[in-house]
Formats: sequence, structure tokens, C-alpha cells
Amino acid sequence: MATPFRQRAEFIRGRDAEQWVAGLLQKRGWYIIPSYDYSGEHGDKAPKIQGAKDGIVLPDLGIARSGILKWAEVKAKAHADFTLKTHTYDHGIGLRKWSHYKRVQRETGCQVWLFIIEEDRQLLLVESLDRLGVGRPYNGDKMDYGGMVFWPRTTFSTRIAIDEIPGLFDPNKPLSFE
Repeated sequence: MATPFRQRAEFIRGRDAEQWVAGLLQKRGWYIIPSYDYSGEHGDKAPKIQGAKDGIVLPDLGIARSGILKWAEVKAKAHADFTLKTHTYDHGIGLRKWSHYKRVQRETGCQVWLFIIEEDRQLLLVESLDRLGVGRPYNGDKMDYGGMVFWPRTTFSTRIAIDEIPGLFDPNKPLSFE
């Protein structure tokens, strides 16, 4: 019998990362809309904003502070992957989800930010989809159904060592996404 999705190690790892970023943001004065909590009656649906004809998959968190609303997509990655073709260390997300997040940004008028926890180096990487741009697409289904989009680690303007927690939680220390 297959392990239910919400009990799989990769789901738990991702949920832990989402909750850690939510806690970080709350300590910095942000209010959190945990989109991941709105995943259907049995927790098996991606949270969406619904239109008359379709739905658009939401990022993990809505974040609000002082009249500003943004979206945050959180990823836990074991490490950045070295790409021989570009000689860069890269991170990526599913192309289908990236397309949805770009639509969320267009429809809501609120920026979407990608938060990546790089576990091996204990780094938090943060950047807006606008600044990340189109990235380098991979159109095969080997890594994710529908393809992937990748960006070099150096594209992320915020790269903070997670062990710098006191500074990271200091709401007076401005970060790029604020």
C-alpha cells in the first residue's frame, strides 16, 4: 500500500520549511495567510483562486504588513544543482507552478517571492519572480511533469546564513523582500 501523500518525507520536509518561513515572517511583523491550509477536504488539492472558468494555483503563503500584500512560495532543497551547460549552481521549480505564480501576480497585482532553504549550506535564498525573470527552462518530464525552470543561485539577491538567526529575526534589519 502506498504511503499517503501528506505522510511522505518530502511533504513533511516541505511543510516544515513553509512553517519555518511563516514563523520568520511573523517575527518580522508580517501577517500570514497560510494558503497551504486550504488544500481541499482531504488535503489533496492545490489551493487556488477560482475564476468562472478556471483556477490559478496559489503560492504557499500570503504575507501582509502595513498595507502591502505579497505572496511567498517556499521550497526546501537539499542543495543547489551544478549545471554543466552553464557552469552555475541552480535551483528550480516546476514550470507549471511557475506559470501559475506569474498569473497569480498578474491577477492579484501582488508580487510573488520565492524563498528557498538550501539545506546543505544552511542558506535562505529569497527573490521576486520579477527579478528572477524567465530563467532557464527544461521542457522534459524527468524532473517534474510539464518541465522545470531554473535560476543560478547568484540571481537571488538575499542569501542569508540560517545560523544568523538573531539578525534574521531582527525586524529592524531590512531584507530585500521588504
